[in-house]
Amino acid sequence: MSSANIIEQAKRSAAFAAVDKHVDSTVRVLGIGSGSTVVYAAERLVQLKKEGKLNPDLLCVPTSFQSKQLIVEAGLRAADLDDLPVLDPESADFSSIDVTIDGADEVDAKLNAIKGGGGAHLREKLVANASRKLVLIADSRKDSETLGTKWDKGIPVEVSPLAWRTIKRQLERMAPLSRAHGLAKAESAAFSFDHPQAVLRQAVRKAGPVVTDNGNFILDVSVGSIYDPLAVEQLIKMVPGVIEVGIFSGMAKEAWFGNEDGSIVCREP
Repeated sequence: MSSANIIEQAKRSAAFAAVDKHVDSTVRVLGIGSGSTVVYAAERLVQLKKEGKLNPDLLCVPTSFQSKQLIVEAGLRAADLDDLPVLDPESADFSSIDVTIDGADEVDAKLNAIKGGGGAHLREKLVANASRKLVLIADSRKDSETLGTKWDKGIPVEVSPLAWRTIKRQLERMAPLSRAHGLAKAESAAFSFDHPQAVLRQAVRKAGPVVTDNGNFILDVSVGSIYDPLAVEQLIKMVPGVIEVGIFSGMAKEAWFGNEDGSIVCREP
């Protein structure tokens, strides 16, 4: 088996295991993430549907154009996030989704994640935030001790096209000891680069930049190793014109990794 096929099998194993644990007939609303590994989660959902193991009234909330197509092709019902009621009106919990299963570009030891390699992190974060549980699925290449050590393409940052150059300049002036306005001065670096670099993501087979499903641009911001994901997320988010940051700090409850030898690892924070 080629190395590419081994990796795809690892993704499939992780996706199947996560779906089998978290999706049954009691799940009423399911968030469907984006990316290559989520394709296998959709494949497993089709199998469970045929076996009669899914809730007949199951609603699936997409996080991108891609995941909407996966839902439709699987014969499942798609729903918009804002059309969903809260799961428990008597509770202070505002969640409207039982569980979301999504991919990741890199996951650290505490299950902080970098997402957005596919440009869908705004909708992915909205759906994750409205979920009782976020479960990440990936192959073992995405499993790391510290964010920024394996994923070297930068933090995906969705920005307004109106001022992307200005936003770029401001992001490149961040310092490792910087913190968001109002927070105490840092005593340790949040990231390793002294001089971050922000690059406008360019489209493939189309002239010009990538345009997200929301009509925005993406800056890929390289800061090196990320020692304090929450601080970096907050720092970037404070820049006017930044719409969403592809760092998911403290959101995931589980991460499933498929290994090349066929084994599966499930990690919790």
